[in-house]
Amino acid sequence: AVRFANGRLERPESLRFTVYRNRDSAHPRKRHRRILVSETERLCYVGHNFGSQVMKCNSLCRYFVGVLDKSSGQMEVYNAEIFNMQPLLSGGGAGRHSCWAALSFPSLPRSLAGSKGRSFTGAVCVSGAAGLCPRGAQGAAACALPPQMDLCIEAFGTSKQKRALSSRRMNAVGSDMVSTAVSRAAASLIDTKGLTGLMQDVAQDDVQNISAFLPPCHEDAERPEHVYPAVLSPAEYEALRVPAAALASISTEEMAKRAEERSLCSFVLEELKFLPTDEKSRDHKARCLWFLDTLIKFSQQKVIKKKHPMGPECPHIISKKLMKNFTSLTYNNG
Repeated sequence: AVRFANGRLERPESLRFTVYRNRDSAHPRKRHRRILVSETERLCYVGHNFGSQVMKCNSLCRYFVGVLDKSSGQMEVYNAEIFNMQPLLSGGGAGRHSCWAALSFPSLPRSLAGSKGRSFTGAVCVSGAAGLCPRGAQGAAACALPPQMDLCIEAFGTSKQKRALSSRRMNAVGSDMVSTAVSRAAASLIDTKGLTGLMQDVAQDDVQNISAFLPPCHEDAERPEHVYPAVLSPAEYEALRVPAAALASISTEEMAKRAEERSLCSFVLEELKFLPTDEKSRDHKARCLWFLDTLIKFSQQKVIKKKHPMGPECPHIISKKLMKNFTSLTYNNG
């Protein structure tokens, strides 16, 4: 599955894609590396599943593609991988592991091809990734440098290839101009804000990248309970006093009954065996265990249709916190 960084396709069926894989099939990481190349009338696009330009969500999500058979009404589901297709604006490649283009050429004269009957069909130029080759064409493809490719296109390319070459040259960006513009912008920004202001902006960006649903983390805390001091607000903590009282005074028989009914998670049952004897510490741990058990039960619910999914014994402020922070509202049509 692909997504284009600079727009949407009007006619997806008009595009053709070429996949390149790493030759080192024995390496545990390199054997999964893929480069996907596509060419339109205006630009060439490149996407890969490795390196600094890969999307972060790839390692956190699994993707599937469903193919529906209209005659039988059945759908087959296949594992998929998302490739973020970036436009290739310069002929030298967009990065360390980027393809220049995937092109098809007619057979060239012997003087250009270098050997009798040799064809440039399916040729590809790979910049900085010598270990990558087109799938199904190992040892059968001839490689050339971008300037030589341009000359070949001008002399022997099809009209579509010539339009693509002209468009790519129009979109080419000089590296010297970019470097000069970036240097001027950086100098202007430093003069305006200063290094201290820029460091504060970076720190603010790091804070904004943290999830809004995770409490502030104090990594330098001296005690474990001080690492996340703001898990519950004072009002929420006070609301746990009544439901947690049953856990604080639970007996051995009641604990065995709860274990048989599986009404409490195994971790909570194990921790209830070692409640502190001090009344204040015992009450505090009972509240924490009750809230943890409620979170686990809440996470096991896939679809919530009730207004109070955790039952009447759950305080309203706790139920509201769970619904607000850990659910999303959907309608009948999705």
